[in-house]
Amino acid sequence: MKSLNSYIFPLLILMLIIGCDKDPSKPGYQGKPPKPEFHDMSMSEDLKSYLWSKPGSYWIYKNTKTGDLDTQVCTGFLFNNITIKGDESHSKHITIKYDLIARNISSTYTKHGFYDETTRYYPNSTPFKGMFYSLIRNVSGSVISSFHYPFNYLEKSGTGSTNTSFIEMNGTLSIQNKTYHHVAKFEIDRDNLWYPRDFTPIELKYPRAIYFWAKDVGLVKRENKNENYSWELIEYNIIK
Repeated sequence: MKSLNSYIFPLLILMLIIGCDKDPSKPGYQGKPPKPEFHDMSMSEDLKSYLWSKPGSYWIYKNTKTGDLDTQVCTGFLFNNITIKGDESHSKHITIKYDLIARNISSTYTKHGFYDETTRYYPNSTPFKGMFYSLIRNVSGSVISSFHYPFNYLEKSGTGSTNTSFIEMNGTLSIQNKTYHHVAKFEIDRDNLWYPRDFTPIELKYPRAIYFWAKDVGLVKRENKNENYSWELIEYNIIK
């Protein structure tokens, strides 16, 4: 009859072999913890200059087809610094610091408000290649991303049902006898917010649209490419 040691010794040898194995696919592998990652997504002053508009700021737009006017007023504004750390096994070593801008915009033409918010980042789910800020506009569940930064021809932003591409940067752009500087031009393939009312014919409801954003002003023009008319800025006042 074999002694107890004759069973224990081979078992200890086997455990030692398994414990020393460096193949992560095998039991007993103990990999080194990943190095801490810190991603700083603080907003630049350049980015803030396109989006910063405290309550009381307003923009008046004219419809080039009908002559209708739309006064949009900022009724709420938030700027916040957020630091968040991952809490899942694959992300506990990741920390992200980012800034957030959120604002409420009321419209006299559509009779409802827009909610604007820049990108939120989450260590548990965020891919860290090509990170950029996107401005998402939301009303009654319909959303578009009409602006992103940094300006790059290769980057796109989207909401799942729409896709926004940066087209070009214009040094100056004249609209309604006013000249604006550093104007970023974006194209949206399907603008869910152009016609928010339910009675709009489906063939008109989601046009391809061009958005023009001017530094220190905000949105100065949006163009309906399907029907060839625009909403153009005629007056504004930005409160910083």
